[in-house]
Parts: sequence; C-alpha cells; structure tokens
Amino acid sequence: MRITSTSCICPVLVCLCFVQRCYGAAHHGSIKVTRNQTKYIEGETEIHHRPKRGWVWNQFFVLEEHMGPDPQYVGKLHSNSDKGDGSVKYILTGEGAGTIFIIDDTTGDIHSTKSLDREQKTHYVLHAQAIDRRTNKPLEPESEFIIKVQDINDNAPKFTDGPYIVTVPEMSEMGTSVLQVTATDADDPTYGNSARVVYSILQGQPYFSVDPKTGVIRTALHNMDREAREHYSVVIQAKDMAGQVGGLSGSTTVNITLTDVNDNPPRFPQKHYQLYVPESAQVGSAVGKIKANDADTGSNADMKYTIINGDGSGVFSISTDKETREGILSLKKPLNYEKKKSYTLNIEGANTHLDFRFSHLGPFKDVTMLKIIVGDVDEPPLFTMPSYVMEVYENAKIGTAVGTVTAQDPDTANSLVRYFIDHNTEEDKYFTVDASTGTVKTAKIFDREETPWCNITVAASEIDNPELVSHVPVGVRILDVNDNPPELAREYDVVVCENAKPGQVTLTV
Repeated sequence: MRITSTSCICPVLVCLCFVQRCYGAAHHGSIKVTRNQTKYIEGETEIHHRPKRGWVWNQFFVLEEHMGPDPQYVGKLHSNSDKGDGSVKYILTGEGAGTIFIIDDTTGDIHSTKSLDREQKTHYVLHAQAIDRRTNKPLEPESEFIIKVQDINDNAPKFTDGPYIVTVPEMSEMGTSVLQVTATDADDPTYGNSARVVYSILQGQPYFSVDPKTGVIRTALHNMDREAREHYSVVIQAKDMAGQVGGLSGSTTVNITLTDVNDNPPRFPQKHYQLYVPESAQVGSAVGKIKANDADTGSNADMKYTIINGDGSGVFSISTDKETREGILSLKKPLNYEKKKSYTLNIEGANTHLDFRFSHLGPFKDVTMLKIIVGDVDEPPLFTMPSYVMEVYENAKIGTAVGTVTAQDPDTANSLVRYFIDHNTEEDKYFTVDASTGTVKTAKIFDREETPWCNITVAASEIDNPELVSHVPVGVRILDVNDNPPELAREYDVVVCENAKPGQVTLTV
C-alpha cells in the first residue's frame, strides 16, 4: 500500500496491487483466469504453478474544490509485470482522461488537474490499460474503474420555498402545529455530516418553537390572543454538520398571522344612551343608530339587536346593518309630543355565531338602556273637522254669513290662527272668510237655478309662523226660495165646439 506525501486526502486514495485479482473481481465477485495461472481440471492434479500477476484497485477518490498549487494526487496504477525498467506503459481513457485526469504513463500515477464539484458530477468512469512499450501488446486486460469525487461541506442548507405566509387560530393549545419547513443541502448525505441539517429558531421566541430534526413549527405559549397581537415574523435557521460549530447555515422567514375566533363578547360602550327624535319623524324612517363593540372580526363579530322591553317597544323597531354591525332604530307609529314626551327602551346586542369552546368567557351579549326624547315641532293649525258643509239661501245679500270653520294650534304654545281663502278657482271668489273668526260669508248673490252648489277651500296659519298652513274643504249648498211665479209653457189656441157638453175636457195646460 502506497501513500503519497503530496496528497491531502485520506489513506484510501491509493492503488492496491495484488496478484491476479482484477477489477472485475472487486465489482462482480468473479476471478478471471489469465496467463501464468493454472486451471484445475476435474480429475487432474496440479502439475505446474507459476507466480500469479495482475492488478486490482478499489474506488479512487478525489477531493472536490481542491485549490492547491499542484495537481491533486488521485492514486496509482501498477501491474506486477512492471519491473521498474520503463518497459510498461500505462494508458488512461474514459471520462475526463487527458483533460481532468492525467497519468504518468511510466509510473502509473494519476493526478487531477482541475478543481471538481461533486454537486455537478459525483464520479467519473475511466479505463486503465498496461501495454508493453516495445510490442504495444497488452500486459493486463483493460479494466474499468471509478474515481469518486469526495464531498466537502461547501454547500449551505437552502429552503426551497419562502418566505412563508401561514395562519394559525388564536387561543390554540400550546404545541399546535403551524407549518413544517424543509431545507435541502446539496452535499453528500451518505458521507459525514455535511448534509445533516438541524433546525433552530432565531426570531419568534417565546411564541413559537421548531423541532430541530423535522422542522415543524409549533405554538409555544397558551392562549395567544389575536386582539393583543396579530402578526409574528419568525426566522428559522437550518445548519448542517448536525449543528456543530463550523457548519454552514441558511435561514428563512415565516410570517404567521393569528386568525380570529369568537372569544370576545360584544359590549356597549355605555350603559345609558339618549336619543332625540322630533315628533314630525315619518313612520318607517330610521331615527337613530346604536352599536355594541366586538373586538373579534368577520363572522365572529356579527350580532343581532333586539328590543327586549320598554314602553316604546310598540312604537319603535330595531334592525341590524350587516356591513357596519349597527343597530338601526326605526319608527313604527307616529309620535305626538303633546301626548308622550319620552320613551325608554332596553336594547340587547348578541353574537350570532357562538364558539362553545369559549362559552366560559360569556355571556356573548350585552344590554343597554336607550331613552328617546320626543322633540316638539311647530305644527300647522289643526281644523276641528276634516271637511265642512254649509248652506245659504239664494238671493241672500252679499256678506251673508254661511258658516264658521275652526282651527287650533296643536302645539303647547297655542298660537293664534289666521284664516284666509286662496282664490285659486272661480268659486273661491264667491266667498270671503273672517281672518280672526273663520266665518265664511257670501261675496255675490246666488241663483240656485244657476248655481246649486259651490266648493271652496279655507286655509289657516299661525300668526307667529305663517309658513305653516293647513287647508280644509268647504262645500256650500244653495237653498231655494219662492222667487219664480208659474208660467205657461207656451201659448195655447183653444177651439171649443158649440155643442160641447158641460165638463168635457177641451185642453190640458
């Protein structure tokens, strides 16, 4: 066994010389019989025995990334036919022969002239031959051998994916699996620890941990609350050489977001609210909003509002705006400040999607009291009747009183009322109204035979606020008087016979 001093590799990188055991024996488990070897024939005994000769070698190795000034020694080929007189010529063929690998054809020494990268090519298949220089005849059968590129730790672990974006539910139990990361190392996994990767966490403690062997990231704390902190940036390192000092490392970032669960009940910011609603609000209109706060998001914050009791439950209703999660208060019946000046409602806001794992944090609802103040609005005068019917005789003098309309201010101020007629039609010109008393009077002399009925409209407004006006229809019936004597429909010519009998009808008028 020969170890060359110029080699920086381990002692196995040598040529092993034996008698008659060729390369095929090392790789195929058979022994080839060549010259100078006596066969044993069945039934015969050995007659003559000559010394055996031949060659054999194990796998050669060359260290990758060799950067020395001299070519790297790989190994030596030697035939026992070689007596050291230079008569044996060694020939090397195959992958890289003459370019990467050169051989001293006299000594059989093989060197590598280039720096090799195992990750690009792991081994080279070559063929060796020993021939007689004088006769060019082979002294040994051509044999195939392999030069394997010996790995060094020149590749850091790399994460194939990343940065990673993952989620895990808040309030998860400690040890909940979040993600498994994997780093690959291009070095030889079968040689040493160059490709043996160990995982560790550089950033993200004490919230998360990583299994050093599998790369599984897990939660490391109980009850991680999204409402306290939602996003985490975790840095995972993969180090080869089993994590030993001098190993190469790579890292990746895992962005973890806590997803929401329904662990927060809704809460009204105040226990008492007050809302002003004018009495003039229209039935069916929205008159106010109320909202309970919920720290959760999405469906976990959905809620429904309900009026659970109060003296205004029949006057008001509440619905839920799904977008804003507000309670919308609407008017069901008209308001009248003069009859009722305030209402009290008890309003409940409750989550609609419950998670029974967190029922102990409940109840997932809250109640608040809402006082509604009805606002007084200056309303127009209100007539005592929805309509009026009056009568006047024909031929009555101008200024004759026909009847009286009455209106009052419905507000507590009880302002004085002024009456008037808008002369919008011809019939409105036939009457006048007393501005203070509301008495309707004639403005012309009527003839029933021409105008048996008149329809007018009387208006009333407050003196303090003349813009607020009410109207009421008034129908006036024209009554008949005996102001027309009877008249014959036409002139008649009557002829009576001289012999007419008494009582005989001669004409009908």
